[in-house]
Amino acid sequence: MTVTSQLMDALISHYRKPGTEQDGEILLPEVAAPGSNRRCDLLRIGVWASRGHGIDVHELKTSRSDWLRELDEPAKAEAWWPYSSRFWVVASARMIRPEEIPTGWGLMEPPDRANRRRFRIVVKPAERQPKLTIALLADLVGRADNIRAREIWNLKQEHRNELYQQAEKIRAEAGATRLDFDTQERLELLDKLEAALGVRLTEWPVRRGDRIGVDEFVAAVAEFTRDHVALQRRRREVADMEDRVRRAAEFALARLSPEIRGPQIHGEPRTRPHSTQDTRHHP
Repeated sequence: MTVTSQLMDALISHYRKPGTEQDGEILLPEVAAPGSNRRCDLLRIGVWASRGHGIDVHELKTSRSDWLRELDEPAKAEAWWPYSSRFWVVASARMIRPEEIPTGWGLMEPPDRANRRRFRIVVKPAERQPKLTIALLADLVGRADNIRAREIWNLKQEHRNELYQQAEKIRAEAGATRLDFDTQERLELLDKLEAALGVRLTEWPVRRGDRIGVDEFVAAVAEFTRDHVALQRRRREVADMEDRVRRAAEFALARLSPEIRGPQIHGEPRTRPHSTQDTRHHP
């Protein structure tokens, strides 16, 4: 930050407390005088009688050489003189001697303590009724409206940023407390298990029909599981034995002669073969 910008910020704080909205005065930087390209560093319009009505024009000086050039070429002051109530020179402390200030001009210096914001009035300026033109009023009102709109936009942006930061904080906190996938899946399985059992698992057994202790549940499942697993294993053993007997029978039948095997292999009832001679006695 340059020395000029630091002095400008301090001057704005002199008129308006930091963190508060523009209220008792309107502050417009870099405003050209009517019919001229001469710009003042800061123009202040007082809108409250208690703070002083009028138009204050400020010229900021941060070096001795800059001040001496101002004295040698007073065209900027002359351009604004008819249209201002007061004309101020704002300079660093003790950079300008009070006796060097032209007649009618004022001199302001920053406060000598860091905990103060109000500037010191070293030389009081002359006050006069400013000349107002339609062009000047239109320019000042337009600038003031633009500044106000920009301040409102900045406030909205700050509000949006605060809401965004709060939302991000909530998301971060929610993410920190969110269960991982495996834990969430196990809890869902527990819910399904309780729904299938028709009871709710608890840490300790209680005398309620809709509650069952974890130890009780584990013991019941263990007892059922042993019998169930043994039965399933026995069923598989019997099924394997039946399969082996069936395959052995099919193999043995396949080795028999067709006359002996007959149609039994196809599941048809077995019959005795017919003789080629008729053994019945005819009368």
